[in-house]
Amino acid sequence: MSDWRGAVHRQPANLAAAAQAFSDAIGEVDLERLRRGTIVFAGIGASAHALIPAVLALRSAGRRAFALQATELDHPGADELADAFVLVSQSGASTETVAALERIGGMPMVAISARGDSPLAEASTAWLPLGPEPDTPVATLSYTATLQTLGMLCDALLRATGPVWARLPSLAEQVLEAGAEPARELADTFAGVTGVECVGGGPGLASARETALLAREALRLPATGMETREYLHGPLEAVAPGSGAVIFGRERERALALEMASFGAHVALVGDRNQDTPGFRLPEVPAIAAPILQILPVQLLIDELADRRGLTIGELRRHQDDTKLA
Repeated sequence: MSDWRGAVHRQPANLAAAAQAFSDAIGEVDLERLRRGTIVFAGIGASAHALIPAVLALRSAGRRAFALQATELDHPGADELADAFVLVSQSGASTETVAALERIGGMPMVAISARGDSPLAEASTAWLPLGPEPDTPVATLSYTATLQTLGMLCDALLRATGPVWARLPSLAEQVLEAGAEPARELADTFAGVTGVECVGGGPGLASARETALLAREALRLPATGMETREYLHGPLEAVAPGSGAVIFGRERERALALEMASFGAHVALVGDRNQDTPGFRLPEVPAIAAPILQILPVQLLIDELADRRGLTIGELRRHQDDTKLA
């Protein structure tokens, strides 16, 4: 079993461990400053994708919350954008996220990263950990753990409680088991695609953007991730025979999937109402947790496609020497 495939299947256990780590740490965090005013969440890459469900959940509860690329904080006056900040970086050493610290110094700031001794964690007001498992070069464990940590932080800020986090590891196990055969079948269909359109509504935008990143990093395919309504305003014109499409959502996304298939695209619909469209049907969970389950069968599909393309996931060719601090 490849390192990446093994990491995909270790996610249920890692989610359980990450939830316990969060519960152990959250009692030491002063949440009152985060409960007032505006919160800005920031990250880069997969960490930025993971911000979307939390921001949408807080807005639904009447809170002012925004998700930004970390680079958007690297300018004078960034500290005036919010009353508190949550900075996310799996390594805690992403140069763009650490650079933002210099602009918002002195503000209430929570870091979410894997290590408490990372540059990000040490410079922040408080630190929340991810799971204990080391991540793969193409993110697996850290992405789902980040989604969960942000979701649990939202619940803590809103003083909300629910059973979803306790159930999540077993649900993740079910999704991985149920998704194995559909992933193999879809990989046969997707094997010859020349690009991948990834589309999602609401929290599913996080899944669309992360899927596009996986297609680029793991499969070396051109890919884009967009919000459903934005996608309908022009980008749909590029769909043609040979296109691949992975779509996250319910009724409107199902209609889009069927339409794209009629244009000759190979389509996979991922959602909790999917009964008659190629793709993956998931258990229904609260919206903030849905992207955790959504990305799991996609990871299985990416793994199958990498096998068919003769690629080893994690062997990145285009390394840059200025994206992580030494």
